[in-house]
Amino acid sequence: MRTWLRGSLVVAFLALVGCSEGADELYYDMAPDDAFARLIKADITGFRDARQCGMLIYFEPKVFDATRTIIWEVTSGETTVARFGLHVIAKGNGSVIEMQIPNAPDGKEIYDGTQKYSHPVFLQPLRPALRELVDAAMEQRPYDWHRLPEMAVDYTICASMRQNFIASGQPYKIDDPSGMTHEQAEAARSRGDSLPVEHDNVFGPVSP
Repeated sequence: MRTWLRGSLVVAFLALVGCSEGADELYYDMAPDDAFARLIKADITGFRDARQCGMLIYFEPKVFDATRTIIWEVTSGETTVARFGLHVIAKGNGSVIEMQIPNAPDGKEIYDGTQKYSHPVFLQPLRPALRELVDAAMEQRPYDWHRLPEMAVDYTICASMRQNFIASGQPYKIDDPSGMTHEQAEAARSRGDSLPVEHDNVFGPVSP
């Protein structure tokens, strides 16, 4: 069942995630309302196309004007596979934009470069990729993955899924077994084979 964030859950969501501090602070010499207006127009399609693994995913934005917060719910089929948010805070004569990323079951951020998924949806790590999404929005330009820093990350499954998708044009689906292309999974189903599927436990427990 797809899980949606409602306005009453924004505070709980913000309490469960990390934010940028110190050297990682995303400060922009821009009024908060202007920064928020640009975030609303962020190139989320460019972000998706550059970072997705080869499984069809959809981004549902939830915009909360009162707190200058945008939360994107990422789904595949009826399953929530990721979630992240951006929150604008006034600072001095400008704005700080906090990246809101939920925790995984191990207490670290989802898609932080250390998480292991059988059905990954993003190239890891997520945080630098989101920073480029923010920078692009503030500069009113398309998302550009070439601006990301070089990072040695093991995303073998994700890269393989991307390559298969590009080569075949057939996206991987969340109910396909890990290690199989969608075409292989469909062929196995047509033969009546049993295909057990391992589902990722993406999010850590939510506090009451």
